[in-house]
Amino acid sequence: GMRQRTKLAAALVQQPRLVLLDEPFNGLDPRQRLHMMQLLEARAADGTAVLLSSHILEEIEGVASRILVMIAGRLAASGDHRTLRRLMTDRPHSVRIRASHARALAAQLVVLAPVVSVEVDGADALTVRTTDYTAFSRLLVQCARGAAVTLYDVQPTDESLEHVFAYLVQR
Repeated sequence: GMRQRTKLAAALVQQPRLVLLDEPFNGLDPRQRLHMMQLLEARAADGTAVLLSSHILEEIEGVASRILVMIAGRLAASGDHRTLRRLMTDRPHSVRIRASHARALAAQLVVLAPVVSVEVDGADALTVRTTDYTAFSRLLVQCARGAAVTLYDVQPTDESLEHVFAYLVQR
């Protein structure tokens, strides 16, 4: 980890306009990894172009504002990870919702056009599959208000870069 940090420090001390990094988080412990991500984000905010390559997509997702997905040496897609997820038009989005009255909310959601399915998981949780996440998000708030339901948490469950990459590789 220290060797990796030393190499990065040597590269950055010259104030370059472009930094190319291959697997920059390899060998770093979690604290060093977080520090390295913060350092790279700060440099990018100061105008340095930072291009990094990594097989650990979760790290890329956490630090990159623009992602280029390369498959077999060709550019398969580019954009932020949400833009990339929207490329998956033939695969519904899954959304995990925690709410005050899951069943009441489910009854409101199941009739919506962009909703493919609703699965209730206990008194306060449900999973919704939707063909249009943006439209669903707007309708969700309206349905919750209409049913007098409080939303506690709304989390897409298949938005990760790992899911997007797996999808693009299978295409």
